[in-house]
Amino acid sequence: MESKSIILIGGPDSGKTNYLARLWPSFQRKKGELRADKTPTDISYVDSAVEHLMMGEFAPRSDRNLEVGRADFSIDVRAGFGNGELRSLMIPDISGELWTKAVATSEISTEWLNLLQESEGAVLFVRHASDQTIQPLDWVTARSVLNLLSGDDSEIEDDTNGEPADLAEPPIESQEQAIPTQVLLCELLRYLSTFLADRADGSAPKVSVVIAAWDMIGPELRAEGPRKYLAQEFPLFAGRLACESRLSIKIFGTSIVGGDLNDDPDFKATYFDRHITDHGYVVVQEPDRVQTVDDITLPIAWAIGT
Repeated sequence: MESKSIILIGGPDSGKTNYLARLWPSFQRKKGELRADKTPTDISYVDSAVEHLMMGEFAPRSDRNLEVGRADFSIDVRAGFGNGELRSLMIPDISGELWTKAVATSEISTEWLNLLQESEGAVLFVRHASDQTIQPLDWVTARSVLNLLSGDDSEIEDDTNGEPADLAEPPIESQEQAIPTQVLLCELLRYLSTFLADRADGSAPKVSVVIAAWDMIGPELRAEGPRKYLAQEFPLFAGRLACESRLSIKIFGTSIVGGDLNDDPDFKATYFDRHITDHGYVVVQEPDRVQTVDDITLPIAWAIGT
């Protein structure tokens, strides 16, 4: 039987690149439940991202070397600390912006469709505190702001006999460019639910939902776990996950280095004291508890299964 793949997807600035950069040293040092049989020879995209982490900085979205080196590639991996069945980890050359466009236009290319249908699992990324996260428009607040900017509340009230005015719909172009992140995540999950292949044993496809930059979340919400985080920050997506009937889903939080390299000088001062594979952790949402482990490969290993 033809081996199936596990695909990594996410919206803009969802944390995929830095996660892959952190994953590579774990493969090289054989640390973690997921092991690589051999690494591809041409992975300049990942190598450039790894260089950033080795220098004590996250890979930025503006790095042209990352864009130039971007290409489809896959790597043969095994779960079970290298003892599981061989699977292909597929990292397609599809940016978060392209996934957003596919959702906006409700069009998915034949190539992308085949990619999904050839996969029996996926890892779906969303990053905490990303400046690319688009929140749904609060029309009650928006009306107040528009009234304030117009400086003529009375005219609006007179024209509507005291009833709230119907605000004009945003331009079509604006709607396409500003899809709320929750809507994007729900639609990506719908694609996965519709097109992912069943596993070889007939069981449901597995999807790992990964919340990147977990260490940047406030301590109280971190203590509640990944499921509670999504319910508070992305309630529409959390509801979609709760009612999903076809996929087997597990939610993870990841911190690829265990701290903030940008704004925490105390953490960065000790960052180089240990090898990069000794940094980072994964928070796992179990049915009855939240567990923290130091295996950064776990979200992919779980999606592959045993």
